[in-house]
Amino acid sequence: MGASITLAGESLIAQKHAAQLGLDVTRFIFANVPGLDPSGPVDRAAPKPAVAQIVHVYDIPKENAGYVNPNQVVYSSQIGSDVGDWDFNWIGLETAEGVLFAVAYVPLQIKRRNIPPLQIGNNLTRNFLVAFDGAQALTGITIDASTWQHDFTVRLAGIDERERLSNRDVFGRACFFGASLQLVKVGSAYQLQPGSAYVEGIRLVRSAALAVVPPAFPTTAWLDVALQRELSDVVASWNVVFATDRPDYTDSAGVRHYCVALADLPNAGTITDRRSVELIDGPLVKHFAARTGDYEYLRARATTKEDVDLGNLPNAKSDDPSTNSSEILATTAALNRLQQQVGESLTGMVASFAMSTAPTGWLKCNGAVVSRTTFASLFARIGTVFGAGDGTSTFGLPDLRGLFPRGLDDGRGIDVGRVLGAYQEMMHQSHTHTASAGADGNHVHSAWTDVQGAHTHATAGAPGIGQGAPGANSVQQSSGAHETAWAGAHSHNIGMNGSGNHSHAITVNAAGAAETRPKNIALLFCIKY
Repeated sequence: MGASITLAGESLIAQKHAAQLGLDVTRFIFANVPGLDPSGPVDRAAPKPAVAQIVHVYDIPKENAGYVNPNQVVYSSQIGSDVGDWDFNWIGLETAEGVLFAVAYVPLQIKRRNIPPLQIGNNLTRNFLVAFDGAQALTGITIDASTWQHDFTVRLAGIDERERLSNRDVFGRACFFGASLQLVKVGSAYQLQPGSAYVEGIRLVRSAALAVVPPAFPTTAWLDVALQRELSDVVASWNVVFATDRPDYTDSAGVRHYCVALADLPNAGTITDRRSVELIDGPLVKHFAARTGDYEYLRARATTKEDVDLGNLPNAKSDDPSTNSSEILATTAALNRLQQQVGESLTGMVASFAMSTAPTGWLKCNGAVVSRTTFASLFARIGTVFGAGDGTSTFGLPDLRGLFPRGLDDGRGIDVGRVLGAYQEMMHQSHTHTASAGADGNHVHSAWTDVQGAHTHATAGAPGIGQGAPGANSVQQSSGAHETAWAGAHSHNIGMNGSGNHSHAITVNAAGAAETRPKNIALLFCIKY
């Protein structure tokens, strides 16, 4: 799609500027031009289409004109669904004088009127933005387009501002990479060299040299930078101005401008560069990253102990770990030797570990046969105490699997006769047990008494009275009572026969398991090599 101000429009702009008169764009013209190529350039010299090709004319209300920035204004047409039916591929802006001011070519568009229930109409909104120097002032438009065009201007402006502030945090007020935008004199002319720079977080890029003309001397060249709307985008806008001083300012459209000095020109032959320069000629990540080699401008090359308050540290150094002086610094060689000495003192040490594998520098105490060369230090300490291996190139390690270590008697007299590394079977200390006897079952004994001689007892009787039938004057006969007198005490001897010999079973209960041991925990024994 092509769009452009016509030659007649350019001429009218010049006339209005010269006469200091306002430019009044009053209407949209929609036309359907046969054979029009929407992708081709606009014929700026062409007149309005023929009357038969014009399908609609829209008068622009005053409130439908707004400014984007001081050099851009936009006109909007809003056609409701009560208008139609027609097609168009040509849009023009016409001034109050009837001058065709601007033209746009578009692919064929349709506009339909709403005719329920036969046809659903459509609304048509078309905006036409024109850009030329002083557009806002010449047209007299005072309405900001953002107040009547619903877009994401505020949201995008916030994004732009956050990006600008983030860049400013990195690059500061101004940062020029190398010779970027440097003002130089070539022959008798002045120009800004190409390159990249950041001013108040706004990125500037110039791909070719820019010619500039100082109006007089002495003067100062300033870079005037702003983020400014252009068509539907916001871009970095900048230009070179000459003035004694140029503070930051906000223009009539509310756009903030940032001004930084490029160079002082006291006369035609002298240029004093005032840019804030960083010698960066590639990606920042490569510039910041550490590299091998030396850097001429590296701050650390000139750093002294005094710079970091370490001036009281000594300069002398030593590789000897036995040196005991606060005026001498130990080197890494000294530390390595000290570490070696500590490690060597532990060679042959047996220790237990709560792990299933031997740690670095240790071997399992599992009776393995190992190399006398590989483990020369250990062989020098324990020799063949735990096995001679093959007798020439290997030696045995202690085997502590399932065993408790015991301190060497070394003449104390508790474990007499033991030598280093000797194995000892388990043994019980002498002790006693209690025993109990069980019952042997029931049995009987026979018994007898002897005869002790005869004896008698005296008896006294009482006679009965009368006999006869019962009557008034008769007495009935009754039985009499008898008494026996004591004949003196006597005794009998009792004898009991034996029941024969018998025995009782004695039981001593067994105690313990397959071995004698205290409560314990299983750990891995290893030896230091």
